[in-house]
Amino acid sequence: MAERPGSDTRRRAREQRRKRLIADLRGLVSSSPIAGRTRAASGKIWRSPVWLVTLLMAVVLIGVITVGAFRSSGRPAQPAVVASSSASETPTATATPSAAPATTAPATGDVADLEAQVSAIEARYGVQIGLAITGVSPTGTQLTPAWTAGSLASGPALGTIDVPMGVAVLGLDLVPNNIIYLLDKSISESSLSGDEALYSFLGSTEDAAAKTTDVLRAHGDATTTVATTTTHQGVPAFTQTDWSVTAQAQVASQLWCSSEASFAVSRMRFYDDDHSYGFGKLVDAYLRTDDGTDDAGNPVIRQMAIVPNANGDRIGVGMVITGAKDQLDNAKAAADAVAGRVYYGAVGFDAGHC
Repeated sequence: MAERPGSDTRRRAREQRRKRLIADLRGLVSSSPIAGRTRAASGKIWRSPVWLVTLLMAVVLIGVITVGAFRSSGRPAQPAVVASSSASETPTATATPSAAPATTAPATGDVADLEAQVSAIEARYGVQIGLAITGVSPTGTQLTPAWTAGSLASGPALGTIDVPMGVAVLGLDLVPNNIIYLLDKSISESSLSGDEALYSFLGSTEDAAAKTTDVLRAHGDATTTVATTTTHQGVPAFTQTDWSVTAQAQVASQLWCSSEASFAVSRMRFYDDDHSYGFGKLVDAYLRTDDGTDDAGNPVIRQMAIVPNANGDRIGVGMVITGAKDQLDNAKAAADAVAGRVYYGAVGFDAGHC
């Protein structure tokens, strides 16, 4: 096939331009100081022994690897995934535990230890203690039996009787206009004059005692009758009501679940520093506490409480402590010790609920 005219001339011209470009580049590289240094260094490396070149290459390679290993990628490291030898590859359904049966007593070991601790507290502080604990329960039903410890079974109610008294006033057809003030004075501020004012709204001494007793009956206390007379001088008869710690704990546990009693119980959340000993030292305690003396002049402490234990279960508590004459501080210290032991030791009341 014949070539087109002029194609040979164009080919020779392109070849000449390529040769000139190569010549210009060679001249530029050979005239550069960097190129000179590069050729010199290359010559030295070329003339060096093989072992030295190998060592240099190894050093350079280690440096590159080290820099790469420590260089951050800018992203947080992924957590390591550790396989557990006990884990199952296929999740299995877990059976839902059944609810504890009614009338479940706390674990034997726990209460046995707690009973021994209460006895030790009596000996240490020279006091006598009556203590009862039970899980909270719906009104009229006792889901867990009361557990007791100490050498006393009952004592004067003192100011703690004003809680069921307040519930009785709340149940009247005509509730006093100043009921909030009255409950704050009697329950939150532990005012005896507040108790007497509250009691007066229930009618005569006999009527007031009967209505307060009705509240006890409705909340698990089948035995206590509010007193209408007393030989103890200078105090209202209702404060001398003989109230067993077992019955008091049962009432406390059912008051917690009673809608009719909720406002009176809410006042137990607030108490002053003078009455914050014993169960008042526990977090989120609902408490009515009072102190007085017996006929012989010995100090008496009475506490009704609704408190959480270490498991988070609410428990109703009734407690009475009597001490040696003029030794109220010892009785209060004993109350502190009992409360601490109950918080950690009164477990197993998880059957209690509203």
